[in-house]
Amino acid sequence: MALSGSSARRYAEALYQIALREDAVPAFGASLDGLRRAFTPEVLRSLRNPGVPLRARRAALDAATAAEPKAIRSLLGLLLERERIALFPQVADAYAELVERRAGIVKGRVTTATQLSANDREDLVRRLERSSGKKIRATFAVDESLIGGAMIQVGDRLIDSSLKAQLDELRRELAS
Repeated sequence: MALSGSSARRYAEALYQIALREDAVPAFGASLDGLRRAFTPEVLRSLRNPGVPLRARRAALDAATAAEPKAIRSLLGLLLERERIALFPQVADAYAELVERRAGIVKGRVTTATQLSANDREDLVRRLERSSGKKIRATFAVDESLIGGAMIQVGDRLIDSSLKAQLDELRRELAS
């Protein structure tokens, strides 16, 4: 999130506080996730179109979100009126991150030289959770330039046990 990151986080935090009071944290998360997928860039452009009167854009938004929780509809209306509706995807992402963080879940990224099987992925995540003491939501990527091994980032900690990193280290040692 660029400059709008802090604004999106503030909106997400306010929505989270309301969700806590209403005992609706998962329901708000599901609603935001569904709307995040529905609000494509084209939809957001339409909602930002100054050629369409605000009243008409508001009516379209109200009709499309009638089944959503009142607090989310209010947030969308506020974003629309303040010409900040383009922030909505970032607000939804910030809410999801906030919920995960409060639940003790950290993000992890595992990059390997080859594709891991589902069993290997599950085993690796279990071992990472055991060693870190935290619940980890991992994403996996393949980077053939690693040659072998893996690069694992959990939160702000990076572990690079790739063969490429080991060869680079050896090259530095031999050059000195």
